[in-house]
Amino acid sequence: MAVVHHAPSLSSAPTLRSGDRFLVALCLVTSAAAHVPLIGMHLSEATYIGVAFIVLAVAFPLMALLLVVRDTARMWEAVAVANALAVLAYLVTRIVALPQVADDVGNWTEPMSFPALASELLALGVALAVVVSSRAGGRVTKPLA
Repeated sequence: MAVVHHAPSLSSAPTLRSGDRFLVALCLVTSAAAHVPLIGMHLSEATYIGVAFIVLAVAFPLMALLLVVRDTARMWEAVAVANALAVLAYLVTRIVALPQVADDVGNWTEPMSFPALASELLALGVALAVVVSSRAGGRVTKPLA
C-alpha cells in the first residue's frame, strides 16, 4: 500500500493520494477491455447482459480516470462496490441458470473471464484496503506494486 496523504481540496472530500490508484486504474481498464469483445455476442444472446457489459465498459475507464485525478475515500468505495458487483455477477452467471445465458452455468474456463476476474478481484482487494486505511486515519505503509 502507498502512503496515503490527505491533501487539501476544493470540496469537502480530501484527496488521499494513494500510490495504488494507478494499479487499480489499470485493473479497471483491463476489466473493461476484457468485456468489450463480448458485448456484441451478449446483446444478441441476452440483451440485459450485453447492456450490463456496455455499462461496465464505459463506467470502469471513467472510474479509472477519476481515481487517478481525484482519489477520495468515496471514489475508493465506489471502486470497491463496482468491482464487488462485477465479481458477484460473474459468480451468479456460473452458478444460476439466468434467462438466455443458462449455458454459462459451470463454464469457469471462459478465456476472457480470467483477465476480467483477476483485475476485478485485485481492484476490490486494494480498494477495500485503502478504504479501511483511510477510515483508520490514512496511514498506509507502502505500495502493493
